Amino acid sequence: MTALKTVDDYLFARFGIGVEDVLRDGCAIGRPDIRVAGAAKVLPRLVRAVREEDGGEFANYQGMLILDGLWYRFDCNIFIDASGASFLADIGSFEAVEWKLRVAV
Repeated sequence: MTALKTVDDYLFARFGIGVEDVLRDGCAIGRPDIRVAGAAKVLPRLVRAVREEDGGEFANYQGMLILDGLWYRFDCNIFIDASGASFLADIGSFEAVEWKLRVAV
């Protein structure tokens, strides 16, 4: 099972939202959906954006998704049409890079 599939399953089971929606919102509007606000944070970096003739925009982001203390590096492409609607076109990479364990005493 890949990290992407594991995170997607976890998000759907716990919050009813998928990793694609979390990354799309975190990159395109600067914050993830309110349902995951306490558990997830997206730290995006816009690598490249291209304006299309029809008014849409294609953007490539790299960054980190922090989910319940686990850090995941991602690379994704987002398309935003002229009306402002957006969707995640694809996820190029998604891998766990750091985790921190907290123990209550």
